[in-house]
Amino acid sequence: TKTMYSIPVVALDSAGLTSPNRPFRFDTFYTLYDKRFPNAKAPSQSFLEWLVGFTEGDGSFTINSRGTAIFVITQSTSNYCSATTRTAGAYANQLQVLEYIQRTLGFGRVIKQGPRTSRFVVEDIDSVALLIALFNGNLVFPLKQASFALFLEAFNKRSRAKATQAGGGVSQPQAVEFIPSLVTPTIHDFWLSGITDAEGCFNCSLLGNSKAYRFRFLLAATHATHATHATQQIGEANLTVLTHITTLIGGIVRPHSKPGVNELTVNGARNVERVFKYFDTHPLYTKKAISYQIWREVHASILKGEHLSPASRATLKAKAATINKVN
Repeated sequence: TKTMYSIPVVALDSAGLTSPNRPFRFDTFYTLYDKRFPNAKAPSQSFLEWLVGFTEGDGSFTINSRGTAIFVITQSTSNYCSATTRTAGAYANQLQVLEYIQRTLGFGRVIKQGPRTSRFVVEDIDSVALLIALFNGNLVFPLKQASFALFLEAFNKRSRAKATQAGGGVSQPQAVEFIPSLVTPTIHDFWLSGITDAEGCFNCSLLGNSKAYRFRFLLAATHATHATHATQQIGEANLTVLTHITTLIGGIVRPHSKPGVNELTVNGARNVERVFKYFDTHPLYTKKAISYQIWREVHASILKGEHLSPASRATLKAKAATINKVN
């Protein structure tokens, strides 16, 4: 399979997904990791699945002005429910979740940039090689895979240039081949937990002085807006991924108020059992874990009818307001 690096050549099936039910495969990553860190404990399969999902929300495959491939995960202290907002990490803050990623992987560095933003950055060529082994063939969103293809091309160029500069008979490294297949996530892996930590939202609003309420799980995904026909087609496949997720946890997908964003919504206190079943067995790693716990407690109170009495409703409304509050 050849790769046009402005767009990965991805053969979509009729549903817009590739390789139905293809699992995450980290064999290449583990082989390289054991060679580089022979005495270290390798990250677990569940952590790597979570990290892929988290990266597809908050990570970036960037290329700097010198053509160097640099991997970045950015976190901000802002924490209200929005498709464009990055939430703080749970552990207790966004800096701690980045430090957790760094400790678990055993490489990269965490940079605090101002009072509200922190970044996990990987740029040395050996560590980037490990990340390429991790993400190559293990991404879910076609639009993220498109940026990864450019990232991989930049890495291969840098590897060749480094070997040339070394001279002395150093052989040219073999280019890492782009793997065009995509993974179809299931309720048995941690990808949905990772993307939820990045882009998901647990929400409950008790409306006015009435007995009405809105109880929702939200998950947003970006699609291409100002793009070529090819990138628009791949962006639309991102929408297909959200639609697939509705088969796992229910809900519907519709356009978000922000252009270029689609949102999966599971609405109603009696429609979230599959959401509970998944997250009870696939815990969140960031502050969303705290939000989820409060959301679940509010749900139990609603089922008990505590939203119907003025006194208990006021208490419940105050508690619901803390679901997505930054500490």
